Amino acid sequence: MIETRLLSAWDGFVWSAALIVIIVFALCVMGRAVKLGDVSRHLGVVVVIVILLVMLPAIIVGLWNGMSFGQHLGIVAVGVVAALLYGASRRAPRNVRRR
Repeated sequence: MIETRLLSAWDGFVWSAALIVIIVFALCVMGRAVKLGDVSRHLGVVVVIVILLVMLPAIIVGLWNGMSFGQHLGIVAVGVVAALLYGASRRAPRNVRRR
């Protein structure tokens, strides 16, 4: 019981630290890439992107848990077929000279 609480607290701490690091990194990159006057305009965009990246896993997990087993199999099958088709097209030689 104690281990689960500790792991849950540690997970929350790591998640918060990662979010702070992402925000600080984005602000530093943005501060160097654009003029100081434009930072305030782009700050909203960076904050919205960070919020979406934080919410995206929760949305995907919620959708996945709401699906039936058949839908899970269908998504996995589509992924496997796409991976096979993409892999086959990447391995095909383009211009091969014949003797």
